[in-house]
Amino acid sequence: MTGKNILYEKNNSTAVITFNRPEKKNALSLELMDELRGVLEGVEDDDSIRSVVITGAGGNFSSGADLSDPHSLKMIEQQLDESSGKSTMIRLINLNKPTIAAVHGYALGHGLECALMCDIIIASETAEFGFIGPLRGSICPYANIRLADEVGRAKAKELLFTCDRISADEALRIRLVNRVVPNEKLMEASLGLAEKMKNAAPLATRLTKEAINRKLGGYETSLKAFKEIAAGEDLMEGAMAFLEKRPPKWRQ
Repeated sequence: MTGKNILYEKNNSTAVITFNRPEKKNALSLELMDELRGVLEGVEDDDSIRSVVITGAGGNFSSGADLSDPHSLKMIEQQLDESSGKSTMIRLINLNKPTIAAVHGYALGHGLECALMCDIIIASETAEFGFIGPLRGSICPYANIRLADEVGRAKAKELLFTCDRISADEALRIRLVNRVVPNEKLMEASLGLAEKMKNAAPLATRLTKEAINRKLGGYETSLKAFKEIAAGEDLMEGAMAFLEKRPPKWRQ
């Protein structure tokens, strides 16, 4: 199941999925997300896999959506369309096995939303987190759905309105992540937790996950919001300003 943008291996009963675009700080492209969806479909059908760890190659989890990819808008919109069957994010959150995001380096924007869709986040001590969509003229649609449940409504609004980047320790303090470990212990801690999970009955684990996630809807509202953003001028201006390394000039 290894592709151009995704590395895949099995470690005992754990599937390890690695974003593999280190030259782009693992920025998420349409191609990468399509590959990831295919891997997740394979994982879901493999009864020998009891848990999943997702991480990034080259020292970063993911720097967010790849704004240099001409299909980046299509990618984000596709992630919100529950009816299409092509949403990797919805496939990830509804995966029938527990998922752990092993985060080091940057976890920003859409990349951080990928981590947020996992059941548990383990961070290395130098990880950096930020919901940066509004800085690029966009929104963080999955954070809009889930973040308030994790960190509280007021803190979620602060993070999404300011786009502040926060440290691993701050992410732990506000309960965005489950634990922080030394950089060199990140995969050891993540795989150790995954190994511990296999002691629980698979059916009980799956039903527990479904029960806890039962309120996670809102895709239709976020899709409507993103389509409004995409129809305006600010999203293109934000992307161009980022690529040209200049301040954006918002028009709306």
